[in-house]
Amino acid sequence: MSSGCPHAALYQSEPIADPYAVYARMRADHGPVVPVELEPGVHGWLVTDYTTLISWSRDTTVFSHDSRLWRDFTEGRVDPDSPLLPMMAPRTNALFVDGAEHQRYRRAITDALGAIDDDRWRETTTHYADRLVDEFCAKGEADALNDYARMLPLLVMNDVLGLDEAQGLRFVTAMRNMWLGIDAEKSRAEAERVLSELITVKHRRPGDDLTTRLLQHRAALSDEEVIMQLFLVVAAGNEPTANLINAALRAALAEPAAHGSASLSDATLNDLMDRVLWRDPPITNYPVIYPRVDVPIEGGRVIEAGSPILLGFAAANHFFARENAERVEETANRAHVAWGAGPHRCPAREEAITIAIIAVRVLLTRLPGVRQAVAPEELRWQMSTLSWLPLRLPITFSPQAPPPSDSDEGASGPPRTSGEERSESANPGLSSLARFLVRALRRS
Repeated sequence: MSSGCPHAALYQSEPIADPYAVYARMRADHGPVVPVELEPGVHGWLVTDYTTLISWSRDTTVFSHDSRLWRDFTEGRVDPDSPLLPMMAPRTNALFVDGAEHQRYRRAITDALGAIDDDRWRETTTHYADRLVDEFCAKGEADALNDYARMLPLLVMNDVLGLDEAQGLRFVTAMRNMWLGIDAEKSRAEAERVLSELITVKHRRPGDDLTTRLLQHRAALSDEEVIMQLFLVVAAGNEPTANLINAALRAALAEPAAHGSASLSDATLNDLMDRVLWRDPPITNYPVIYPRVDVPIEGGRVIEAGSPILLGFAAANHFFARENAERVEETANRAHVAWGAGPHRCPAREEAITIAIIAVRVLLTRLPGVRQAVAPEELRWQMSTLSWLPLRLPITFSPQAPPPSDSDEGASGPPRTSGEERSESANPGLSSLARFLVRALRRS
């Protein structure tokens, strides 16, 4: 990076009311490509321009996802305990490699995810969404983010991976702490340890789950490579999907007719998701690309080879939609970059949308009179270098008695479909896991 260039700090110590206002100030001060401080003494760039972001994401000649090019890291200027490392240090997964190696990993992921049929995703998500609502529906109030949106993707992914309850508790704790920057590298190591144990089990007892499918894929992935792909799928699927559910719920609750049956149709909810993905997308300053050569940009500035460039999908989408509102609304197009662009575009976007649509439908259907309990300006976000995290979404509603269950524990997982042979360990018991998550997230 050119010397003497001022930097904008992405991380904020105090929660803020409007992340986009912070990004608007950055753009006003620096233009759409912003020099940023990732942590004290470690610098990079943030691209917030829609057209530039797409162009650079597609240009695999000049730009790479391989963080072995990250000069500050390779030259030892990043602290070994840096919270950046769990999400930016080199990994052997589809997000951190290019070319044929990327295609090999990506094909294994897309094939393994694609083998899980749509009914399985819908049944699993509906089951856990209903059970989560059962936990708070009699109270008349809840935190729709921490009691619901953040827990649902974790429960669904635990089921899809084939984790048992004990593994699920450890894995959820580690992933949550990693996202929040709490002992980030230690938390990542614990999450990888759980996945390693899971793989050992699946070698002995294969199941109807994502882990087994990756182990058996024709790409012949090593156990270490399977761990890295699983970690990528879960990391990409959990917090971003929770953020999408949170944003979609806020949008739905802001619409007077949101609770009518017509407003809960697939078509209407898909339209809602498209609007949210344009204006409030779930992935913020991630992933990261690295130029192989110096890249001149406007204002006579130069991005030096090996400098990390954060892809500001949320800002790029948001500002493009705001500046081109009529065009976006008229075409109802899906040209947003909420899921990325180029060869590294998210392979699980349809699954994430399915989970989010069901989450919104179940909550609005189950809770008569549900409304947001605070004014929009009272909501807060915590900004970090790679993301911003909503803190809560209080709701109120008419208290409802939960429906009777067949047993105290309730079916520990979604009903098995005809002919489906699933591992007995594939369904973590909801009751203890859900209650653990509620306690853990409320302590954060």
